[in-house]
Amino acid sequence: MFRTIPFNFKNNAQEKSRDVLDRFWDFAMEQAHNPVGRAASVIFPFRVDAIETDDRYELFAELPGFTKNDITVAYEEDTRLTIRAERPEPEEESVRYICRERRTGTFERSFEIDGIDKESVSVSFENGVLHVVLPKVHDDANKTVFDIK
Repeated sequence: MFRTIPFNFKNNAQEKSRDVLDRFWDFAMEQAHNPVGRAASVIFPFRVDAIETDDRYELFAELPGFTKNDITVAYEEDTRLTIRAERPEPEEESVRYICRERRTGTFERSFEIDGIDKESVSVSFENGVLHVVLPKVHDDANKTVFDIK
């Protein structure tokens, strides 16, 4: 199963709230003139494409202006993948901004993904795009076949 977590729910979030939000996002994203599209940059701190094949999930996250040292990818609680990037506040005290559009701080996206082989996950970062490959656990890995005597 793969599911985007639209907001950063902390541990033990009420399942009903999550269901309501899931239904809202499903409805909004299916609309021809997606009302969420323009607000997505506010709701989601960075854009992610996710694909599924028979044997893996792949995520591509746009993180321009970051270095690989600014980014953390963690798989927690055996279901939650979290991508976190941090851009510190500039230390220029005497600067007066005329226009300031680049945001600073911590940016985070979480995804609920289960059934992956944690030992085979690969993460790379090139040209501002983070690429995460999450191989699926084969159904046979959890299956035990007994010999009949």
